[in-house]
Amino acid sequence: MRPIPIIAVTRSFDSGGTEQHLLQTLPRLNREKFAVTILALYRGGALAEAFTQSGVNVRPGSSSRIGALSRLASQAAGHRSLVHCFLPEPYLLGAPVGLMAGSTVLMSRRSRNTYQQHHPVAAWFERRLHRRMAALVGNSRPVVADLLAEGAPPGRVRLIYNGIDTGRFLCGNQREAKRQEVRTRLGLADDVVVLTCVANLFRYKGHADLLRSLAMLSPVIAANCVMLLAGRDAGEADSLQRQAVELGISGRVRFLGERRDVPDLLVASDIAVLASQEEGFSNAVLEGMAAGLPMVVTDVGGNAEAVIDGKNGFVVPAREPALLAEAMSALIGDAGRRRAMGDAARVRVTESFSIDASVFAYEALYEEIWARYGNGL
Repeated sequence: MRPIPIIAVTRSFDSGGTEQHLLQTLPRLNREKFAVTILALYRGGALAEAFTQSGVNVRPGSSSRIGALSRLASQAAGHRSLVHCFLPEPYLLGAPVGLMAGSTVLMSRRSRNTYQQHHPVAAWFERRLHRRMAALVGNSRPVVADLLAEGAPPGRVRLIYNGIDTGRFLCGNQREAKRQEVRTRLGLADDVVVLTCVANLFRYKGHADLLRSLAMLSPVIAANCVMLLAGRDAGEADSLQRQAVELGISGRVRFLGERRDVPDLLVASDIAVLASQEEGFSNAVLEGMAAGLPMVVTDVGGNAEAVIDGKNGFVVPAREPALLAEAMSALIGDAGRRRAMGDAARVRVTESFSIDASVFAYEALYEEIWARYGNGL
C-alpha cells in the first residue's frame, strides 16, 4: 500500500511554537506509512533551513499567498491527500483550497480563540469550515472547549498535546557538568539565581507583568537574581527595555533576542517562568520541564495541564504580578525546593508529554481519518 500523503500547511518557517512543533513532529512520522509535505504561505523564516534538512518534502512560501495556495491546489489535486492546516490564516485560506481540490482536510487550533473578537467575519467563516473538517485538533483542554463551543462536531474534535524531545535537554549530572561552562560564556556568576523566560516578545506573552513582578521582589531576594528574556522582538522590545529602566531593574534583566541555544540557556538557569496572558499549550513550558527546572507559569491555556501547582512548579493567575513575584520568591530563596520541583518536572514531561507520544497520536489520527474519509468527506 502506498504511503498516506500528508500536506501540512503552516504560515511560515519562523521560529514560533507551531513551527517548532512541526519541525519536531513531522520528520518522525513513519515514512513507510506517510509521505509528508510541509507548505508555507510565506517565504523565509529562521527555521527554513532546518525544515529543508529534516527529511520532509518542503514547499516554501511564494512571493504571494495566491502563489502558495496555487501550489497547494496543484499538490492536492495531483493525488488525493490529507491536508492538515495549522494556525488560523492557513486554515482560512488553505482549507477551502484543499476541499476544492478534493482532499480530506483537518485543522489544528493551537491557541485560544480570543483573536476572533477582532475578526468577526473570519470567525463566522471558521465556524462554517468546522463542519467540513474530518478532524479538528486542539492542543489543550481549553482549546478543545473553544472548538466545541464554536459548533465543531463533537465526534471529530481531538486533543493532541505538544510533545518534547527530552534528549535535547541535559539534566542531572550532565547538566551540572555543563552548567559552569555555559554560565561563564554568558557572564553569569556562580552564585546568582537565574530565571529564564523563553517567549517571543508579543504583548500577550506577559513580559510587562514579568518585569513588574521582578521589581516587586524584596531587596534581599532581588540582589541575588538575574532574569534572561529569550525571544524575537515582535514589537515590544523597546517598550519593555524602557519599562525595565523605569522600574530600576535594567541591571538584572537581559534581553537576549532570538536564540538557537535554548537548551544551553536552560542549563544555566535555575527557574523557568512564563507570564502569558493567553496561551494554547506552550512548548517553552515543556522545554523548561525537560531541562529539570521548576516552573512558574500563569493559569492560561494548557499550562496547568503540564505544571502541577506545588509539585513541579507554581501556577498563578494571569495579570497578577504580585502573585508571580510571590511564587518566584519562594523558589529563589530555597535551592532544595528548586531541585525537588525540577526533578518532578523532568519526570512529568517524560511520562506525559514525550515527542514519541505526540507522534503516535498524529499517526493514529491520520490512519483513522484515511480509513474513514480517504475517498472524501
